[in-house]
Amino acid sequence: MSIWNKSMIGLELDSEEIRAVEITGSRKKPSVVAWGSVRIPEGTVKDGKVLNPKLLFSHFEKLMNENGFKGKEIMLGVNNQDLLVRLATFPKIPADKISNMIRFQAQDHIPVPMEELELDYVLLDEKKNMDGEFINVLLVGARKRMLNDFLEVFAGSKYVIKEIDSTMLALGRAALIESHYGTFVLVCFNRDIANILIFKEGYLRMARSIAIKQAPAWISSEDALNQGLEATVIADILYNEIRSSVTYYTMQSGENIEGMYVLGHGDIQEKVAQRLSETIGARVVAMKPYSSISVRGGKKPLQAFNSSEYVASISLAIRGLGE
Repeated sequence: MSIWNKSMIGLELDSEEIRAVEITGSRKKPSVVAWGSVRIPEGTVKDGKVLNPKLLFSHFEKLMNENGFKGKEIMLGVNNQDLLVRLATFPKIPADKISNMIRFQAQDHIPVPMEELELDYVLLDEKKNMDGEFINVLLVGARKRMLNDFLEVFAGSKYVIKEIDSTMLALGRAALIESHYGTFVLVCFNRDIANILIFKEGYLRMARSIAIKQAPAWISSEDALNQGLEATVIADILYNEIRSSVTYYTMQSGENIEGMYVLGHGDIQEKVAQRLSETIGARVVAMKPYSSISVRGGKKPLQAFNSSEYVASISLAIRGLGE
């Protein structure tokens, strides 16, 4: 069987839009074969959570049908405040005992009862000091009710959710394609949630989420949005959050930040990066991690594909393909 028969849809959304990409091939040789986005009515999704499953699915089907999607398996990205990401350090123990230790001690790091969560984790790196050997772990807890709301959207349909992933972590994986070295800040955002991540030598060291539509600067800025100043509003909201995050990290670690990057949606990320550069007084770069990805076929002209519109969807789909 040809590897091109493998197919995965990467799907992500916010309160205004659904975005999806279908990719075939493998993680090492992915190809985009379909892509598209569709606006959704107000009240369908709010703050990254499903309010109206039937309405969301009807617009998802519209997106699939109008843009030539053929696949049935979906890697779904979620980004909301019911998704908890924490970094933790545990004593190094034999590999076959790590899972039980983490699940037993995770409650010490996550301020939500474990019975309310689906818990996953990623082993990061190891460290050694005078007290012994330790492992750094990324804990990811998602409220079961929120996950079930998303699963309900596709219940009884021909589509299968292969996995629900964190959009924030999907964007983090995309960023590491371009920058694996030094200590840098990644600021990523959609219309609901912003994430601030700090990486050191390719390893995540800090992660925060901010509900930007609830921020006072956003609420009081409808006129600015109507005048096309959305990027300025977002950048100004993020400025203080970035400053406090960087200050906390540098005080705790004693390390300097060597770079700052932005991942958003479409052309707005360039404008946010420019505004942040002006405000912070340092260079902020808008990343384009999949600008050279292979594009094959689809209903639209190949030159119509703009990878910066679909970074999270691409990252999600590539993860779902496997090796």
